Amino acid sequence: MKSLVLAAVLVSFGALVLSQSHNYFWGYKGPYDVLLNRTFAIKSSSILQVKTMDLIYPLKGQLGRNISAINITDQYINGKGGYASLLAGGIGYNHTKIHLKSQRGNGFSFIVEIYGR
Repeated sequence: MKSLVLAAVLVSFGALVLSQSHNYFWGYKGPYDVLLNRTFAIKSSSILQVKTMDLIYPLKGQLGRNISAINITDQYINGKGGYASLLAGGIGYNHTKIHLKSQRGNGFSFIVEIYGR
């Protein structure tokens, strides 16, 4: 009986781990922070390929403001979404460069929100 319960717990835990989104939250959005930039980053899947995208804030010609929080929400909730990494700048800076990468053979769909003052 104990082994049956243990097996059920392990299977449910494994299913939970496999169905995780890859969300990232850097910094803290305070009460006086405003949305500086929102980007919908989407790349479709290709067989055996890894898709990448680099997002840069501020856009060319814009004046950058001090960044206090970066929220990256993975729209793939089945665990097959991509990964995000911060390459430059970020919290406390007035610029940032974010690298998005898919898993092999899959695409990605992220909502990237940058908050600051």
